[in-house]
Amino acid sequence: MRGTLHLGLILTVAAVAAGCEKSETARPAPGSEASSAPAATPDSRPPLAMFNSPNEGETVPNKSWCTGWALDDSGIFQVTGALDTGVVAPARTGMPFPGVKEAYPKMPENETAGFMFQIPDLPSGPHSIKLEVVAKDGGRLSLTRKFNVK
Repeated sequence: MRGTLHLGLILTVAAVAAGCEKSETARPAPGSEASSAPAATPDSRPPLAMFNSPNEGETVPNKSWCTGWALDDSGIFQVTGALDTGVVAPARTGMPFPGVKEAYPKMPENETAGFMFQIPDLPSGPHSIKLEVVAKDGGRLSLTRKFNVK
């Protein structure tokens, strides 16, 4: 029995370490809130993403749009832009983006990989955006872009 318990423990630890164990019945502890975002897991193929605008170092008008695309083999859960002012802007996802389908023909959601969000009212000068892409399998990618506001 001790050998069976030991082997079972090893398999359970290995499954958890590989991100394979998922519980359908897990509930948050009383007084805590459940997150709707997937848990971060080691991902051998993290999401792919690209900023289209603003370009690195570009000077843009206030309240400009941030655009780009994001893909993952599990699909994209969400895209957000965190500005240096502390404001977090959720992106609208599921939009067409030219060239992505042709460049990544086997990736799911390649026809609707585009995202966009409006950069909030910012004072003139240098700023940065940290783009956070979260895949449906919990994989994550962060990109940072520096830009200026007129």
